[in-house]
Amino acid sequence: INSLGTTLGPIIIALALFGSAAAISDDMIKSLSLSKVMILYTGVGSLFVIVAFILKSNHKVPAGINEEVPEKANKALNSLLIMTAILIGCFLPVFNSYRGDTEATADIEMQRMIWLLLGLISVVVIISASFMFAKKNSTGWGAMQYPQLVMGIIAIFFYVGVEVAIPSNLGELLNQNSLGIGPKDTSTYVSMYWGALMIGRWTGAIIVFNPSKKIKTWLYIIVPYIAFGIILFTNHILGNNIYDLLFFGWFIAIQIMAFFYAKDNPTTTLKIFSILGCFAMIIGLLSTGKVALFSIISGGLFCSIMWPCIFAISIHDLKKYTSQGSSFLIMMILGGAIIPLIQGKLADINIIGIHTSYIVTIPCFLYLAYFAIKFKKILKN
Repeated sequence: INSLGTTLGPIIIALALFGSAAAISDDMIKSLSLSKVMILYTGVGSLFVIVAFILKSNHKVPAGINEEVPEKANKALNSLLIMTAILIGCFLPVFNSYRGDTEATADIEMQRMIWLLLGLISVVVIISASFMFAKKNSTGWGAMQYPQLVMGIIAIFFYVGVEVAIPSNLGELLNQNSLGIGPKDTSTYVSMYWGALMIGRWTGAIIVFNPSKKIKTWLYIIVPYIAFGIILFTNHILGNNIYDLLFFGWFIAIQIMAFFYAKDNPTTTLKIFSILGCFAMIIGLLSTGKVALFSIISGGLFCSIMWPCIFAISIHDLKKYTSQGSSFLIMMILGGAIIPLIQGKLADINIIGIHTSYIVTIPCFLYLAYFAIKFKKILKN
């Protein structure tokens, strides 16, 4: 449901601030009064209070209290603290390099990228080393002793990284004309990417309602295109050109076939969607025009269902360590703070252009596919 919020949110915000959702100019934004913005945020804050009141007064909502004594993992905690300290050490030079009026030369951009790469490497190395130590002596390592969790921690890191990287640098890709189609309206195509996430998540949620086999088959075909219609309608209201987006319907058809192939199995789903994501990025890198653009945007379709798959696989059979393992997984959304920046720096130093910089998505998808394949062997062990 959060994907529906990201799709409809811009319309609601535009209506609240400007009274219209279409053709909002820079001048309109500059002349916007602060009082309107304050009223909007006050309204958003009020919604949180209302939801809190509903949850407090609804006795049917489970208390969510865990009576089980959590297992301590002091060694894992120390390992994560060391990783945090190293990451701070890597990010500080990057942040400091933006202070003042220093011009961003190729050397400065290279230094920034090196620090970011060190941050990425430190995450992978420390998590992997923690598991190796836990294999020798599991005392004090808690959930970190389970291979499926450790691989899942790194998988979440790369998944969030690639999910954020694709749209974060899409605006620059569209402005540079590197696709051979001329500058394009960024908001239209970024909204299509986030809409693609909604398409996949709505399709993946069909199983929750436990429909019959025949109904589920039809829903797998109909629901993605209903979601696609909402995205097109939203862009139409915002005054964006929707005709170019119709080509994306072919990519949705590929995703539908992938859902049928996976048969609701999280491991198979993760494997096939990772492989498709990798192929989509390769096609996007080797082609130009609409094929390249929509291949890159289709990464949203293939990322859409990965989070629950990775989570389900990673916490499988952790028993009393499930809660602890879940918190380790949640921490790894920091991949979205590192991988998109590395991609941006690759383009900034002019070694490769913004189009070619999307190559960073390929190793991310490959690792996710490897994790899905490796999990079956882990489960047998």
